[in-house]
This record gives sequence, structure tokens and C-alpha cells, in this order.
Amino acid sequence: MTTFHPKHFLESDLHPDFAGAKKCVICEKWISTRPNHLYCRPCNLCFHNECSTSLMENLTIDRPATHEHTLTFIRQKNSFNCVACRMVVANKEMNFYGMYEINMYGCLPCNFFIHRDCMFLPKVIKLTRHSHRLFHTFQVPDYNTNCRICGDPFVCGSGGYICTDETCDYKLHSYCATHKKIWDGKDVEREPEEISNSEDVTFSSLEEVDGKTIRHFSHHHDLVRQYVNGGEEENKRVCQACILGIGSGPFLGCKECDFALHDTCARLPRKMEHPFHRHPITLEVDMMNIKEGFFRCSKCERESCGFMYRCCQEECEFKMDTRCASLADPLYNGAHQHPLTLLGRGARCYKCGFYLDSEQATLPVLVKCNYDIHPLTLFLGISINMWPWKPFACEVCELRIKPTYPDYQDLYGCFDCDTVVHVECAIGKYPYLKPGHTIKLNGFEIEIASNSTLSRPICHACHSICQDKLVFNNKSSAISFCSINCITSS
Repeated sequence: MTTFHPKHFLESDLHPDFAGAKKCVICEKWISTRPNHLYCRPCNLCFHNECSTSLMENLTIDRPATHEHTLTFIRQKNSFNCVACRMVVANKEMNFYGMYEINMYGCLPCNFFIHRDCMFLPKVIKLTRHSHRLFHTFQVPDYNTNCRICGDPFVCGSGGYICTDETCDYKLHSYCATHKKIWDGKDVEREPEEISNSEDVTFSSLEEVDGKTIRHFSHHHDLVRQYVNGGEEENKRVCQACILGIGSGPFLGCKECDFALHDTCARLPRKMEHPFHRHPITLEVDMMNIKEGFFRCSKCERESCGFMYRCCQEECEFKMDTRCASLADPLYNGAHQHPLTLLGRGARCYKCGFYLDSEQATLPVLVKCNYDIHPLTLFLGISINMWPWKPFACEVCELRIKPTYPDYQDLYGCFDCDTVVHVECAIGKYPYLKPGHTIKLNGFEIEIASNSTLSRPICHACHSICQDKLVFNNKSSAISFCSINCITSS
């Protein structure tokens, strides 16, 4: 028997069938096969030896920063609300995550109860999704608001993180603000506050030389502002940052080579903070620094040979393309009437549950297609119900379009001509890889080429006809591949 679990004797051995399949109810980490744990057979509970020892030494805690009185470990199962996070220790056997809640401390005279982990919440944090520092409080003022991450309301008297700037009303639940994918783990209470608009954070990529000439750090020639005139060669130009066509708007072009940038892409900061990642990210423009010559975006998971944002932390492998980096929080998208919150791999509406993943949110709104004289408009998921539906087939692959949930498909279409095309058929599997670019994979040096000839090559790996808009040609021999997967599997 122990003080923290007095009902039953604890065994120093665990049934071999349970090893690696149980978690310590104190630290919530997996129990290993090594004999370093205690086990209560009637309750089916496991404890690491070091965790049980630590708990025995901390049955009472004096922490004036948390509460003026001594806090005592609560071992009975009772429905106490934690003053910091408002999550409840319920009478049920397990909590929402399937774990036993036994880490509650309390002061009975004051009716004050708090999780052990919540006692040590950081006082001041800085998140990449907000421009100001956030301060922890045990009672959020004006609690009749919603958390800006999860969208759930604050419980009366609950704690959280708030922005103290007079012009800002930003509030977060404690468990949302300190989630490992949101927060970098640093308490910045004792660190000097950085100015959010300092040159280090938003260092400009552009330098105005004179009224007409512009210098961009990614290119060795000066650029001039131009407008698309509709010429055939100009229509083939792509933006080197996002690898999409220049389109109809203003762009920066080089008169000495085919280098071009959308005006908005040229203004991307060289260093920034983004809600999609907990660390600052920096802009890299030279794919020669990447071993393979391309990268896969950590958010939309599409391959790209354009500009890349990389995490500033050496041990972090986060990479993001410029289209995902351009998504703002909150996100306003034509596919939905409410603002969306960037979280995880996409954006969610907490009013109605609508979800848009990063791949959908970054698709071009308009594309040109040989099957229609008009540009085709993007229709995403639920928004397809705007279409006057009748039996449609994709103009490219001739397969039937599925218009109803849960089988609906994203598509490009033209109302005037009744033209519909699958997204992949319209822009290809690799819309952010550039013809003429060289990549290195699996010992092959591959040149990416447009697959627009009447006679399509046969893939060296899967022996199928290369149907996509791009084909991957080996530079040292006359073999071709239809996809990156086929290159890596050869």
C-alpha cells in the first residue's frame, strides 16, 4: 500500500501481456518492459517507480504564486474543476483521453483545485499566431467570449491566456495556448520583448532602385514592373515563387531572362511568424541548396520547386511553400461564408464545422483549360451545391463527376458552357513543379518536362502510359517516369 493509493497493495511486476500497452497514470507515458513500475491489479493501474516516488514526496505543495495556502493532493474521485484550465476530474473511471485523472491538488477551505501541471503553466508566452505576448490569468475577464483557437466558450471563472494590449481582445484556453503544436515551450516572462515589426522579423525582400527598377534578393538581375499583354510566350511565364502562371495581374519580370514574380509573391517577407508553425520561419529561394532540388510542403503535402519557408530551428524539419505561407488567420475563403481558423493542416469554421485543408485552400481560383474558351472557376466540396446539377463527366478523363456528399469532388467548372473538370485533371498531380527544372532522386538526375506531345512515353517503373501534365525524364538514359513515387520505387 502507498499513501497516494491506499486501497490496494501495488505489485512490482506487470503481466507480460500488458508491457508496452499501458501508460503510467501519473506522467501518462508508456510503461516499458523493464521492471521500473508498480501495478495495482484490482484497479488495473500502472505507475512508474520514479513517478510514484515523486508523488509521495509532493503530497503537499506550497506555491504562493499559485495559491496562498498549502495545496494537498486529492486522491478521491470527485468532480473538481481545475481553476486554470476548467477541465474536470470526473467520477468516471477515465477521462476523455482514456487516462485516469489523479494529479489534482486542492485547498478545501478556499474551494481551490488545480491540476499539478497547471500549477506550473508559463506566465508569459509568445505564439506565432498573434503579434503580442499573452499573459496567464486564473480568471479571464469578460469570460463571455470564445477561445480564438478551438472556438469553444470560456467557463465562468476559468483561467486562460489573454492579450493585454488595449486594442486587442485575444483570449485562449490554457490547454489550447500551451499545446505542443501551438507553443514553442518557452516562458518569456524574463526575456526582453521583441518589437513585432522590427527589421529582423519582417525584413523586406524588395529594394526600390528607382521609379521603374526593382531589385529582389532572389535574382541577380534587376526587375521591372510589367503587365501581361496576352502574348503566347508571356502566357507561359510562371512565378518562380509559387510556380503558378503569371495570369492577368501586374508582375515583376526580368528583361534578360524568363525570371518572373507575382507582385504579391515578390513582397513575401524574408522572415516571418505564421500560425501554421510554432517557430519563426525564413524564406529560402535557391533550390540548389536542397539535395533533391525540390521539397514537400509540411502542410499541403504537395511537391514544389519554388520558394520555401524553412523553420529557423536546426532540429526542426518544417517546410512550407509560399501559397500556404500566404494563408492568413482568420482565413476568408469564397467556399464558405464564415471566417476560418488556421489549425493543424487546414482551416476550420467553429460555427458550423466546415473544414478546408491546406491543399484545397491554396488551389488557384481560376485556371485556363483547352476545353473551354473561358477560365474555369474552382468549386470546393460543399460549395458545389451552387451548381445546377445534371449528369456531368470530366472533360479530360471522361469519368462521371460525383456531386453529392460524402462522394462529392472538388472541381473546376464554367457555368456558361457546362464544362466541368476534376482538379487533378485541370492542374495535374504536380502543379508546383516547373518544366525545365532538374531534380535528383534515387540516384537519377531527372529533368521535369511538359507532357503535351501526342505520343505519351511509357513509365519505366509502372509500365503505364504517362498521363499527367508533367513527365520525369532521366538525363542519362532514354527512360521516363510518370510520378515521383515511381522514381523512388525504381
